[in-house]
Amino acid sequence: MNVIATSVLFVLLFEFSSGVVSLKSHDVRNYLGTRTPYRFRYNKNDSKIKYPQCNDSKIWMIARHGTRLPSAKDIVGMNTTLKDLKFEILLAHQQGKGDLSKEQLQQLQLWSSDLDPDKEKYLTREGQDEMILLAERMHKRFPNAVKHNYDNQTFLFKYTATERAQQSARYFTIGLFDRKDAQGVIFAPTTKIDPILRFYKHCDRWQKQVKKNPITYKEQYIFGHSQQMNKTLAAISKRLGLSHVLSLDTVNLMYKICGFETSWSKYHMSPWCYAFNQESAEKMEYYHDLKHYWMDGYGHDLTYRQACLAIKNMFENFSNQGPNATFLFAHSGTLLKILAHLQLYKPDQPLRGNTLLKDRHWKTSHIDCFASNLAFVLFECKEGDHVLALHQEQVIKLPMCKEELCPLKTLLEYFYDSIYNCDYSDMCSLSNEKIAK
Repeated sequence: MNVIATSVLFVLLFEFSSGVVSLKSHDVRNYLGTRTPYRFRYNKNDSKIKYPQCNDSKIWMIARHGTRLPSAKDIVGMNTTLKDLKFEILLAHQQGKGDLSKEQLQQLQLWSSDLDPDKEKYLTREGQDEMILLAERMHKRFPNAVKHNYDNQTFLFKYTATERAQQSARYFTIGLFDRKDAQGVIFAPTTKIDPILRFYKHCDRWQKQVKKNPITYKEQYIFGHSQQMNKTLAAISKRLGLSHVLSLDTVNLMYKICGFETSWSKYHMSPWCYAFNQESAEKMEYYHDLKHYWMDGYGHDLTYRQACLAIKNMFENFSNQGPNATFLFAHSGTLLKILAHLQLYKPDQPLRGNTLLKDRHWKTSHIDCFASNLAFVLFECKEGDHVLALHQEQVIKLPMCKEELCPLKTLLEYFYDSIYNCDYSDMCSLSNEKIAK
C-alpha cells in the first residue's frame, strides 16, 4: 500500500473510531434515503440537558429499528442480478469501457453476496450498536427520567411483532442497564393489531385509499419515467461501461444495496455506490422521497391524522402515574406519519414528479435514517410542566411552540383533537369511507 493510500485509510479509521463521519456535499452517502446509517445523523453531544429551575421527570420515545438486512426480494436480486451485473461491468472495463477507477474495480471484484433470503430484514450488528449507543446517550442526557437501575414499574418497553424491532428493543436495554438488569427486563406483549406502534397496518380505510391506491404512486411514476430519469439511467450505464441502458428496476436495486451495505459496515462503502455520482444519487433519493411523501407523509390527510393514536398515548403517559420512561420500537412508516402529524419537515409545496426540489424539507436521508427516533421529555419546572422534543437526538422547536422547552398546557390545547377526538374505528372504517385527497 502506498503512502497516500495508507494516509487516507488512517484518516477514515480515525473518523469512524471517533464517531465522527464528515461527508463532503458531493458524497453519494448523503443521499441514501431511508437506508442512511444513523452514524451520519446522530447528535454527538450527549451532555446532560438542563434548564433553570426544571427537572426532567418523564420520557416517551419511539424509535425506528436499527440497520437491517434487505427484503427477501432484494436479497435474491443481490444473489442473481447484481452478481451477473458485476461480471458484465468488469468485462466492459477490461475492454477499455466505463469510468470506474482501478481501486473501485478491485472492490467490485471482491464483492459477493450469499445472504439467506430467510433472514430478510433481520437486524444487523451495526443495528445492535446503534441501539446500545443511543440508549447510553439518552441516559446521560436525562438521568432523572431514565434511571440507571431497572424497575418494571418505572420502565415500559414495547416493540412490534418483528425480529428487527424486538432485537432493537433488546439491545437498547443492554445500553441502558448492567447485564443482570438487562436480562431481567420485561417487555410488553406484542399484539397482531397494534394501534400505537403500527396503527396504519390495520387501518382499512388508509390501506384502501392510500397504500393500495394507484394515485399515491402517481408522482413517483411520473418522475421514474421522466426525461431526466432516462438521462440518469443512461449516464449510470455509461459510467459502468455497459453498451445497453439499465432498467430503472436494476438501478434502483443497486441504489438500495449501496445504502444497505454502506449502513451495516462502519468501515466500508458498498462498491455499488460507485455507480452513482452526486447528481444521480440525488435523483434516486428524490424518486424514493416522492413515494414516502405521498404514502407516509403529507400526501393524504388520513395518513398523518391516524398518528393521533401515538400522540394521544404520549400525552396520556405524561398525565397519569404510569412509567417514567416509555421506549417504543417501530418502523419508518410509523415515524414519518408522526412527524407529519406534528407538522414537521413540511415542504413549501407538495412534491411532484415533474421537477426535483433540491431544498425540500422532506428529505428521508435526513429525517428517516435507520434508528431514527423521536423523544418527548416532560420537565417539571417552577413555572409549571414543560415538554422538550428531540428528533434523532437533536432538540427541535415544535411549530406550535414559541420556544424549544414548550409549556405542556400549550401542547394539550393544540393537540386537543388528537387526544379527545382520536377514534380509530371511526377514522379507519370503510363504512365511513370518503375519497382521499
